Amino acid sequence: MSSSNDATNSSPNAVAAIKPAILDDKSPICIPFILSRLKDHQARKPETPFFIGLNGVQGAGKTTLVSALAGTLREDEGLETLVCSIDDLYLTHDDQTKLAKEHAQNPLVQHRGEPGKSIESVMRERKSRR
Repeated sequence: MSSSNDATNSSPNAVAAIKPAILDDKSPICIPFILSRLKDHQARKPETPFFIGLNGVQGAGKTTLVSALAGTLREDEGLETLVCSIDDLYLTHDDQTKLAKEHAQNPLVQHRGEPGKSIESVMRERKSRR
């Protein structure tokens, strides 16, 4: 006999509402380190942008860290900040089609992968915010 609280008997909405808490154990360590690197960069090259690349396995906390870092840079440091995912950077459709034709033997370039933004649209969006 199963209980009415059993997840297998719950409605899909009730199951979807049960989400684990996000544990941000990286920001307290990483953000101060990144801010120190930013200060060094600003002292050496104050007129140039500061780029940060972040990688990690799925579920490592990249999005959580980047969200906290972007907020810190915008709110606490007063810096214009652009966050983009490598998944957002694709060739335009015409360029992808051309690449696929030029390398017809290579199955890895026949499709662009998951939908996202082209690099051109990301840069146009960035310029429009100025």
